[in-house]
Amino acid sequence: MLGGLSRLGSLLWAAANLAVGVLLWSLGAYLHRGGVDPRWLLASLAVVCAAVLLRRTRPGTGLAAATVGLAVEAAVLGPSVWSVVVYGDLLYAAVVWGGARLVRGVVAAVAVAGVAVLGAGGLLRSGGLLELLQLLGLYVLVFGTPLTSGLSVRAHRARAELERQRAAQVARMAELDRANAVAAERARMARELHDVVANHLSAVALQSTAALALREFDPERVRGVLRTVRDSSVRGLAEMRRMIEVLRAGEPAGTDRVAPRLGEAERLAATARDAGLDVVLDGVADVGELPARVDAAAYRIVQECLTNALRYAAPRRVRVSVRRVAGDSGAAGLLVVEAVNPVGAAAGERPGPPGPGAGLAGMRERAVLLGGRFRAGPDGDGTWRVRAELPVEE
Repeated sequence: MLGGLSRLGSLLWAAANLAVGVLLWSLGAYLHRGGVDPRWLLASLAVVCAAVLLRRTRPGTGLAAATVGLAVEAAVLGPSVWSVVVYGDLLYAAVVWGGARLVRGVVAAVAVAGVAVLGAGGLLRSGGLLELLQLLGLYVLVFGTPLTSGLSVRAHRARAELERQRAAQVARMAELDRANAVAAERARMARELHDVVANHLSAVALQSTAALALREFDPERVRGVLRTVRDSSVRGLAEMRRMIEVLRAGEPAGTDRVAPRLGEAERLAATARDAGLDVVLDGVADVGELPARVDAAAYRIVQECLTNALRYAAPRRVRVSVRRVAGDSGAAGLLVVEAVNPVGAAAGERPGPPGPGAGLAGMRERAVLLGGRFRAGPDGDGTWRVRAELPVEE
């Protein structure tokens, strides 16, 4: 309706109602009461139409003013048709735009007034049931219809607002899911980059440091160091290139094109041996086929264990064992990766590059993401033990 658009709309709507009311008054559309000047009906009509100005901003006040005007008109002057119609519009507006307390009050007042009208009609009229039903129908038409229409519109508006809030909540949840997915992808990429770059570069740095620490130039030893540096660099670049190719192609970076295999761990051991680490690698050939995620996680854990042993083992040796343990009845088995290397006072004095501090955290994250367990720490007998238990899906 026009009054629902702006204050100017309410003003125009009130003026239009007043014009229609004056026109109907001039045509005699009112109940003439003897001894009363009909021109007084114009004053009550003006009061009721003026209340239309408040139908959106203060619907309760407008309805109260119109109620007073209509009551005076009905009791003293004789009601006019259009005043009753405008009052119905104000009743509708109060139910649609009023507060909850106002709506409850209006519904109660209309119900009580309806009972009072029916009671008075039954006492004052002698026409029987037919006239009583006519009076009830007129009351429902004048007051009940605007009331029920307003309640219906109010219920639809409340439902629409609830749906808007639900849609906004779904949008917020979708945004949170997207942010969580981005954060998880960033964490996963950080782990991959750490394993690909940090481990290979750690081997390169350790070999370079060892070469620089030589007191006398030894061509064969320098050549061996350079060979190890070259192999580590080439492997690191190859893994990085595979990751970049997958990312450019828009494929998930967890595919088999990038994921390394535990069966390739012997190459890691060979590189560590070239760097001067005594490596014992057991059980890799006996674990059989593994799921791609478990296979890649086990490879990365072995890689990180060898890198840590290169930097901290004293004396420079490490034993890495991989075995498959059967689970309980109905449960998946476990792949156990365990690395043990000695540590001592000399470990902190060995020259080498500072670590990024993300190796243990990365191994723990890989194990936890697969639903496994991870432990790392000193054994108390001068050794450092790393143990990862990775569930193997059947």
